[in-house]
Amino acid sequence: MSQVPTPPVPCKSLTSQLQTVLTEKTEHLLARIIRDNFTTQYASQAPSLAEFRDVVSSHGTEFDATLLQDFRSHVPLMDYDSYKPFVAKFNEQPCKESEVENMFAPGLPRFLAGSSSTSGNAPKMFAKYDTVSHDMAPPRAMCELLEPKGPTVWLAYYGYSQLKEVEREPGQVVKRIPVCITTGGSIRRRFGWSVDDDEGRMATIVPGHVAPWATSMIIHHRSFLMMHALFTLACRDLDLFYAMFATLFLDIIRLLADEWDMLVTCIREGTIPDLDGIDHVRSHLQVHWHADPERATELREIGSPFSCVGWAARVWPKLRVVMAISSGTFSTALPKVRSVLGPTIPICSPGYGSTECQRIAFPYDLNDLDTFVLVAGEVFEFLHVAAEESHENLVQAWDLEVGEEYQIVATTKGGLWRYPLGDVVEIAGFDPETGSPVFRYSRRTSLCMRLLPMTLTDSHLVASIKTISSEDIIEVHEFTTIVDDRKFPATVGCFIEGALGPNSHLAAQRLFDALFSANIAGPNAAFFHDLTPTIRIVKPGTFMEYRRWRGEQMNVGAGQIKVPVVLSDSAAQEWVVERVVQEL
Repeated sequence: MSQVPTPPVPCKSLTSQLQTVLTEKTEHLLARIIRDNFTTQYASQAPSLAEFRDVVSSHGTEFDATLLQDFRSHVPLMDYDSYKPFVAKFNEQPCKESEVENMFAPGLPRFLAGSSSTSGNAPKMFAKYDTVSHDMAPPRAMCELLEPKGPTVWLAYYGYSQLKEVEREPGQVVKRIPVCITTGGSIRRRFGWSVDDDEGRMATIVPGHVAPWATSMIIHHRSFLMMHALFTLACRDLDLFYAMFATLFLDIIRLLADEWDMLVTCIREGTIPDLDGIDHVRSHLQVHWHADPERATELREIGSPFSCVGWAARVWPKLRVVMAISSGTFSTALPKVRSVLGPTIPICSPGYGSTECQRIAFPYDLNDLDTFVLVAGEVFEFLHVAAEESHENLVQAWDLEVGEEYQIVATTKGGLWRYPLGDVVEIAGFDPETGSPVFRYSRRTSLCMRLLPMTLTDSHLVASIKTISSEDIIEVHEFTTIVDDRKFPATVGCFIEGALGPNSHLAAQRLFDALFSANIAGPNAAFFHDLTPTIRIVKPGTFMEYRRWRGEQMNVGAGQIKVPVVLSDSAAQEWVVERVVQEL
């Protein structure tokens, strides 16, 4: 990727000047967040902040040093249970302005973001306000890469599962707040798109984009992907392809392969296919859809995806980059993605975020999918993985140690107070220009598998699966795991989507070595020798269908649903088991 400059190597420690800059910037932001949110309903009433309120009432909020000391000494680590009663007020009927205004931050939320519930727990909901900071602007290299030079496709769902109508007086609605996925809500906030004007936007195309706005209002997962696939395939001059995850990019490529003849026919004849869930937008799509026999002929000559390496470069000769999260569990899709793209089209990460606070970090090096630099738009503290979960053990950004692992704890302009995000990161260094921590994602605290006497983290499971992912064993495209207790003792059960190689019979032993090599020589060696993992192959397209199935269950659109590394939900386990075609 020669057009993207390589940043300097992260420094292993902060100079006194960089530490001062980082400290002053963080403390100024934290003091501002505390003052802005101190009088909100949550900060004024939450039992977990009672001690902090008492101390501040005697000290006041005027002096930064005192205020910050009070915060660090008296604000404990929070959890969702402390927010839940306040979030629930948005579900009341009627939803009164006096009951929800200034709930977590000043004013009313722009939208309510629902979590993906990847772990199988009940979805959570977080209020999102108009509090975007200029400090959250992407690095210069990323801005230059994303500067449009031609048509762009965004695989993002702009719709919503509910609308919360906030009333001032009975029947007087002052605001309609959508409940939606974080990506779609954030894009709406960025462009100022109100739900009240959705109908008027349906037939429009955002300048520089390939597909009409209406394509991103299709909630049916397969139809959403099909319509984006159709408009994207018809555009020869595509410049930028944005998908939330590498697996979502592969979903649309897989659909292009499965429905190739039909899609090319639609391009030749100018017809919209009959798909579930598009009746409400069909007329808006048809306005921008016209027959293009020349493009159809070109596509037939090229052939469908997977027919050749570098297929995307032939179909979209001007495509510069694909933006998709490709670290962690999504990294198993990379070999297939890179085969489709070929050597001339890079895949870059759009950054690192979460439902709770959206943007946590940007890619530090656009050539590196796994390394990120913390943004300065929110306040982040850190809890060492070996430390007890207490606010007294929190570490500030300037005190982090390179090579150590920490959980990220966020205090945000949107009203989160010392909220552990459940993400563990390994510190790689510090940005030599800004002092911001540079890190690599390690794992989720909630996604692990417990097999007494040990616990397997999601990162260890991903790394172990990669040891069997090859053309001669199994070309792993996606996978998930369960505790397989069909026999005693229970072991790691893997469901894998991918092509078997000539040496697939070696997979179980190689996976065993990767999973348990650190234990087989210890005092429990005999126990571990009985833990040979099981491997079940599922039919092609299973995990794409899982995203559709799970999305329909949760009533959310494309881009939100992820396949967990550890599948704990019993209904989801049964769903996957039904799609097994072979057990090794």
